[in-house]
Formats: sequence, structure tokens, C-alpha cells
Amino acid sequence: MINFCKYDTIVVKFPFASSLKYKARPAVVISNQFYNNNSRNSLLILAISSKVDSKLEFEIEITDWKEAGLLKPSIFKSSIATIEKDFVITKLGKLSYNDSNKYRKTIK
Repeated sequence: MINFCKYDTIVVKFPFASSLKYKARPAVVISNQFYNNNSRNSLLILAISSKVDSKLEFEIEITDWKEAGLLKPSIFKSSIATIEKDFVITKLGKLSYNDSNKYRKTIK
């Protein structure tokens, strides 16, 4: 099983509401190491989107998106979820110090 750390960028399977199909979407792990190693086998994640043109005022741009393993300029969405680790398709990278610091300042 893959080990996950806070601020890892990942691709997760998001189900469609009307079918059994899934769509791959990027996200960032926001749970700490204690939570990530829990026996429930789950993670807390924050959604990521490449739709920067439709960014809400409080959503944050990811400056070092390439370093995070993302394919396009992206933003942190305002959507937090708990997912089973089995829904993680792959690990892409990790947020830079700059981007993780922007996230920390925003949630205070």
C-alpha cells in the first residue's frame, strides 16, 4: 500500500452521480500523518481544479503547479472530502513550501 503524507498531490476516482463510472481528478492530501496512518484506511483531501478562469474569490492559485506534478495551472477548490485510500489512482508529487504555506494561511 502507498504511504501518503500531508500535501501530497494525488489523482483520485470521483464517481458520477448517475452511473457506476468514475472520473480521475487531482486533489491534495490535507490530513496529517497520524490520521493518514489510521486503521480506517482513509484520507482527508482538498479538490484541485485547472479551471482557473472560474476561480472563486477565496480559492487559491497553485503557483508551483509543475512541481506538484500537475499538468496545468491549477487552484485549490473549496471542496474537502474524506476518501478511502483505495480510490487513489496515483501519487503525482508534493506541494511546494510556498503553496503549502499559502494553504495554511488561508485556513486559519
